Amino acid sequence: MSAEDCRDPGRGGWSRWLLAALGAVATVGCYSPAAKFELNKIAIHKRELENEATFSQQYQLTPIAKILADQFGTPDEPKLPNVPGIEDFLDLEKLKMAAGPYGSDKDGKQRGLYRQHCVHCHGINGDGAGPTAAFLNPYPRDYRPGKFKFKSTASGLPPTHQDLKRIIEDGAAGTAMPSFKLLSEDEIEALTQYVKYLSLRGEAELYMIEAQFGDLYPAVMKPADKRNEEEQKYVAELSPEEIEEEKAEFLEEVEFFESEENIVDEVIGPIVDKWLDAEEEVTVIEPKPEMDIHESIEKGRELFFSSKTGCAGCHGESALGDGQTAEADFYDDWTRFYYDPSDPSTLEGYLALGALEPRKLRPRNLRQGVFRGGRRPIDIFWRIRNGIDGAKMPAAPPIVTDEEIWHLVDFVRMGLPYDPLSENEPHQPENLRERN
Repeated sequence: MSAEDCRDPGRGGWSRWLLAALGAVATVGCYSPAAKFELNKIAIHKRELENEATFSQQYQLTPIAKILADQFGTPDEPKLPNVPGIEDFLDLEKLKMAAGPYGSDKDGKQRGLYRQHCVHCHGINGDGAGPTAAFLNPYPRDYRPGKFKFKSTASGLPPTHQDLKRIIEDGAAGTAMPSFKLLSEDEIEALTQYVKYLSLRGEAELYMIEAQFGDLYPAVMKPADKRNEEEQKYVAELSPEEIEEEKAEFLEEVEFFESEENIVDEVIGPIVDKWLDAEEEVTVIEPKPEMDIHESIEKGRELFFSSKTGCAGCHGESALGDGQTAEADFYDDWTRFYYDPSDPSTLEGYLALGALEPRKLRPRNLRQGVFRGGRRPIDIFWRIRNGIDGAKMPAAPPIVTDEEIWHLVDFVRMGLPYDPLSENEPHQPENLRERN
């Protein structure tokens, strides 16, 4: 548009200029960059500290990112990894409902459920570090290690599909995780599938960072000015022939790690198999035997305070969560991944990369009757029998029978919350006026 047009309203200059300006503002205002998965900076930093060497962008970081993109797609366009049995584990159509920006696709199908309901807490990567995460206690779950607390399988095994679905439906009492029962069955199924997708992707990424690519020592591949002090010393001790030999071995390993054979057989395939196997590993519970509830509560009380179970060691003689171990340096596994309370010197570097401030883990105050994994008898039975993965709650010793666990369930569920010590003292009015 010419300066003359702008000076002459009669020629439509001002109106055309205004329309052009509004169009530019609208275009800029409506534009937002496509969401993308970020590499796990916390895991990379941890491995670099262990190796005393930084990752090579060309030979480690870029190949990891490419493998993940090729196998899993993007937050807007998810893909199923090319491994046998994946269709038994993930449903691509349901993933598409959960992925992408909130709205509908060109065919009018719902999409973007994860970004609508979950991303502000759990983040695009599923790292539990979304925009609101730092304000929540407890922090949202980081899906990427494939570790979940409230499940029907034994410690060390993944949850079942139904375990994850139930938490989405019911929420987690005493946390910021709400119930999504108002969503349709298809929508809840889509979110469940997407949590599994993010977890599978995160586990594959961690494996490549901690093992495979993380085991490489890239010093010989870096220009001299890009090596740190330890790498400089290492290369200085090698002869020219040894340097060339190490370079060849390094490139050979990178080539194998990038191969379809490795990705299917060593990286993603075993993780998929582990999750599928977990569906058959639900802890079997015999039906609760007929028993007088008052008698069962008393037996549960005896067991709770006995050395056979050790419950009071953490939960305390008062069951308020104030046992002898309550003041220990207890942190969950997600925090202990990057924070060692005996050596906090590295914490600042992790926090700078987006890690959340460490918070101590407290044993549950059982008198409140608030059970994050569900208050059904079977839920509490699983917590006692299997323990809670990632937390300090251990599985019950094998010498504790199923019948004894049922007694503990009755005591914890029906005894403690209604015990006289759990009741608030009656409110005493203050500043009463004496009347004649």
